[in-house]
Amino acid sequence: MIDRKSLDLVAQAILDHLLRNPDLIGALVAESGLLPGDLRGLAADPTPAFATALVDFICASDERLTGFAAESGWPPLKVAQMREALSCGFPD
Repeated sequence: MIDRKSLDLVAQAILDHLLRNPDLIGALVAESGLLPGDLRGLAADPTPAFATALVDFICASDERLTGFAAESGWPPLKVAQMREALSCGFPD
């Protein structure tokens, strides 16, 4: 199980990583169907669903996950385990 604080922390780290890597923002927009304005609004106040989507996006490719891990200091295994735990749903 994952707690909200951990999810919020990793989501913020992913958002910071995306800001430093604009090509990833383009990929997120393309893969999610979000418009850039939608993304800005969600980033300002991330919901558990949006945070989960960010974890899914980062974990969707080894290159993204290892790049994020190297830049943020989050261990890739921990992020992958979060994704696995979140696949069972976020507790209310």
